[in-house]
Amino acid sequence: MAEKMPDKIVKALYISYNGISEPIVQSQVIPYLRELSKRGIKFYLLTFEKKAIKEKNIYKIPGIEWFSLKYHKKPTIPATAFDVICGFFYSLYIISRNGINIVHARAVVAALIGYPVARLLSRKFIFDTRGIDSEEYVDAGLWKRNGVKHKIVSFLEGVLTRSSDHVIVLTEKFFEILKNKYHESGIKFSVIPCAADTEKFKPKRNESIRLSQAPAFKNKFIITYIGSVGTWYMLEEMIDFFKAARQCIDNAHLLLLIGKDRDYAKNMADKKGLGAQQFTIDSVSYDIIPDYLSSSNLGMFFIKPVFSKLSSSPVKFGEYLACGLPVVINSGIGDTEEIVRNDKVGVVINSFDKESYKNAILELKNLLKDTGLPARCRQAAEKYLSLNAAVDKYEGIYKSLSS
Repeated sequence: MAEKMPDKIVKALYISYNGISEPIVQSQVIPYLRELSKRGIKFYLLTFEKKAIKEKNIYKIPGIEWFSLKYHKKPTIPATAFDVICGFFYSLYIISRNGINIVHARAVVAALIGYPVARLLSRKFIFDTRGIDSEEYVDAGLWKRNGVKHKIVSFLEGVLTRSSDHVIVLTEKFFEILKNKYHESGIKFSVIPCAADTEKFKPKRNESIRLSQAPAFKNKFIITYIGSVGTWYMLEEMIDFFKAARQCIDNAHLLLLIGKDRDYAKNMADKKGLGAQQFTIDSVSYDIIPDYLSSSNLGMFFIKPVFSKLSSSPVKFGEYLACGLPVVINSGIGDTEEIVRNDKVGVVINSFDKESYKNAILELKNLLKDTGLPARCRQAAEKYLSLNAAVDKYEGIYKSLSS
């Protein structure tokens, strides 16, 4: 694709409360900024690091100037407040020194830093919501509904939504919720789901052949889950589905690629009676995940179907599809169900019981007979969840605000 250049130089401060090495930043921040910088937008990225980065040169990217502050965890509220204050003054310095005209904040804490700075210096402000934080903490059982924390964060979300120059949400369902809530406010919304870098995540035949010949994977039907376990992701139910799948697919093998909580996953597999030859738990770098997906046969995720997850757009969904993998998911998660059903790229579980698993597996076996399935999965990723489509939308927002 030919590089596009805006009429004038746009300089933007992008604030993330995550660290630069974290998977979410590597998959959902850096690729966007890298591609947008090729189109003439100069970025200044501010992150909060949980540990010191020794080799900072590995994060040098043309068009992106990176700044960082230390992340503080405990005690929760004072530590976060301290980070917000530090971020405010550091952002004030970065913006003033570099002539930045747009502030882009990812999620609520980053917005609490960026919004007051943007207003103080009369800069445009983008609130990239990423979800409903106040509801997520309630749904996770960490906060009480209408408790002090819930009320404060809910109030702040409302202020940020009403006062921003542009609000970005991840799903059409969440957009409808906000549109109905703020229908008279004149807020400008854009729906931009979590995208997959379809140049990075794509079927790789050579890697598929190589990995599929590894002893653990040879002649196996590999069902893969990538990401975190616990809180939202229903590992126990995913293992139950896998056990049901083994009754119909003798050579089924469960591959769990998780960054942490590997002991928890191993204990759960043991508790569920999985034999050592039936599953693999590993942790691999983000760069080689496409290789493992290319050697897999099915991508999977089950997420608690609670209200806050109507705003969720799982990164792994697009990555599975981009690698040509059909998926098995549960209903009630953002816009994923509609894509799976409409484009026939997998199966959807409506309830977590043996009968539902059995029906889904039978449906899946029929679906797998379709030789055009991998290509259709890839096409769905490019249609709904590609990095290029997301970058096009972001570029339109930046141009609109800068003009």
